[in-house]
Amino acid sequence: MRNILFEDHTYSRLRPLALSAPTYEVRCGLFNTRERLEMVDAGQGGLALCREVLRALHTAPAWTCAAEVPQERTLWLNGRLAPAADLVGVLHQQREQDWVLADEHGLLAASLSASLGEILLASWVAWEKEAWQGKSWQVPTGVAALNAPNIAGEFGSLDLGWIWDLVPATSDAISKDLQLAQSGGPLGRYPYGLMTAGDAEWSQPGTLRRIVPDNPPDQVQVSGQGGLYLGSGGVEVAPGTHIDTSGGPVVLDSGVRVMAHAYLAGPLYIGRGSIVKPGARIFGESSFGVGNRLAGEIGESTFGDFANKQHDGFIGHAVLGSWINLGAMTTCSDLKNNYGSVRVDLGDGQQDTGQRFVGLLLGDHAKTAIGSLFNTGTTVGFASNIFGGGMPPKYVPDFSWGGQDGAPTYDDERARETGEVVLSRRGCLWTEAHATLFRFLHNRASG
Repeated sequence: MRNILFEDHTYSRLRPLALSAPTYEVRCGLFNTRERLEMVDAGQGGLALCREVLRALHTAPAWTCAAEVPQERTLWLNGRLAPAADLVGVLHQQREQDWVLADEHGLLAASLSASLGEILLASWVAWEKEAWQGKSWQVPTGVAALNAPNIAGEFGSLDLGWIWDLVPATSDAISKDLQLAQSGGPLGRYPYGLMTAGDAEWSQPGTLRRIVPDNPPDQVQVSGQGGLYLGSGGVEVAPGTHIDTSGGPVVLDSGVRVMAHAYLAGPLYIGRGSIVKPGARIFGESSFGVGNRLAGEIGESTFGDFANKQHDGFIGHAVLGSWINLGAMTTCSDLKNNYGSVRVDLGDGQQDTGQRFVGLLLGDHAKTAIGSLFNTGTTVGFASNIFGGGMPPKYVPDFSWGGQDGAPTYDDERARETGEVVLSRRGCLWTEAHATLFRFLHNRASG
């Protein structure tokens, strides 16, 4: 049996993050879809099918991005699959029979013989050549007609529909991912696009252990019944910290450092090597990737890897990418004054989210100046710089220099130089693959 992870035309619903990373690398809770499948399948990898410009930034050693014709049965999982470890487990258990699971947007998962897998792969390869042109992937009729497994009644949702669905899915994802982490072996983390000259501490295999309620870290108050879980190495929690697990578990992964007088409320996951600054207030449902720097007030938000929010300011119901930096007092609204449903523009016009709370959606490598303010449901594209007076519009395109309507496009060479500096400061390598992605997205932004 060979695993195949894939993305398709629905990546556009996970912008701005999915502009610069495959959808199966977008994390919700503790893990992304790739990591969940690895945990379920005892570390086995397979094929990872993504858009061509993203392939060279792939880091997980058990996976290959080459579209090799399968010689055995294949289990296909879409990167937009709902962030539920038990769903991945159920699909994995049913991999011995031919079936297809789809919704109105396209293929979600499939289990296929080698011959059917070859047909589906050829169809995907044909689609990928036009992936950036907005073409939909049409699954061949003979494959699409296969019966789906009868699992719809077991799960409330089978897919992650839009980028703003990450936050509402976080609580359940943390709970189920935590169960998976405790039942499986040590997991090595290979975040997408993060490469180091040596073995990074945050990539080493690690486990999580529950802290006995009556034996918390010295002079740390732990309340609630959700549980406190610490990574297997180097977690530091300073005196005066209050950890509230009444709403769900709090998970501090290996190398996390929480400084004095912070307040942490679950359900919450803080990724490896992150630092929580003194007096920070972080509320569930939130999750943070590798090497974050966190301060001020953060609620119900998802951050990528090496995200900097080092100062005061409020960020709520937000989805922020990797390598971003928020200037002091950067603040976003996450609720309209009329308490109505929030509308969001991902670049194709306004979409009604059906949600009352949606904050800032910020792409990878974006930066904000001190005092930056964002309206409810604002989207900011890849490598944009926000500065100047007043709120930017609700949609800021990639490489915007300033963020206001009519702002010039950020110079490609200067953007790449900044990206290289930012990565080097955190001990990560800047490669030609990073530069190629910057050039590609800059050319798209420039028309």
